[in-house]
Amino acid sequence: MSGENYIHYVKPVVDYVGALFLLVLFAPIIVFTSIAIKLNSPGPVFADIPERVGKDRKPFKIYKFRSMIQNAHSLLRTDNKFKALFEEYKKNSYKLDDDPRVTPIGKIIRKYSIDEVPQFLNVLRGEM
Repeated sequence: MSGENYIHYVKPVVDYVGALFLLVLFAPIIVFTSIAIKLNSPGPVFADIPERVGKDRKPFKIYKFRSMIQNAHSLLRTDNKFKALFEEYKKNSYKLDDDPRVTPIGKIIRKYSIDEVPQFLNVLRGEM
């Protein structure tokens, strides 16, 4: 089987099976994290992140646990109390070291990359 055929036929199966296996494996962590986010701060469990470009250059909504206050992305650009933070954000190539919008649970789930686990759903949906 040529490399092109492998990528076209085998890789999607490996991605799907792997994502499904990891979602089952991480199910207890997903449930615990969802509950912790809801108890720690009001709002949704998943972050409100701008669309990304995925497979076949199609835009999609990425699943990611919310690690910041609700509407953090929009507040950074519109709330005057975050004006200096927004300038630092632009100056540092859109990265912040000590972001006050991160929740206490958010610090933990970011440290261990637990916020990224829901992206296996995007893999199952064929978006990534």
